[in-house]
Amino acid sequence: MTDSLILAGGKSTRFKSDKALAHFNDVVIPNVKYTADLTSPLVKNCFVSTNSNNHSTVKNLFNNQVNVIQDVAPLIDCGPMSALWSYFKTTNKTSADLIVVATDYIIDKSAIEFLSLETGYIKIKSVPYYTCCHLNIKIELLKKYMTEQNYRWRSLLKDANCPARNFDGRLKNINYLEDLK
Repeated sequence: MTDSLILAGGKSTRFKSDKALAHFNDVVIPNVKYTADLTSPLVKNCFVSTNSNNHSTVKNLFNNQVNVIQDVAPLIDCGPMSALWSYFKTTNKTSADLIVVATDYIIDKSAIEFLSLETGYIKIKSVPYYTCCHLNIKIELLKKYMTEQNYRWRSLLKDANCPARNFDGRLKNINYLEDLK
């Protein structure tokens, strides 16, 4: 059964405040809660990956229906790879079927439903959205990347046979405050 992994542990340096705790979707709740609420009806378990700075705040947004996890050594502050490692260490699983979504998107239910249908990452026209994907992965592949100190999420998706899937819906990546205009 599919789980979701919400990426809320980024530094948000360009945005100048924590995007996971900001709100720029249709409702005035933090993006991390908005995104978790979108995925929860379509998955068995929802996991939210945080960093040491926002862990307590994010955890306080949820009751026990969402698993809020933090980066686990030795993979701390390595982007989506850290979240994936934390998921594996928390669940003690050796393989995973995951819908992965970052909290820096303007996104809606149709994108999550699209992802739930089959593996792949969203691509709109020629623009790839690597941190908006559905993948099946074994921990051994992640360990291989860790051994090589290769933290490129795009490369991991390729090796996990997670292809681009053309999506006709709405999705926008927010990096700067100006992107909201």
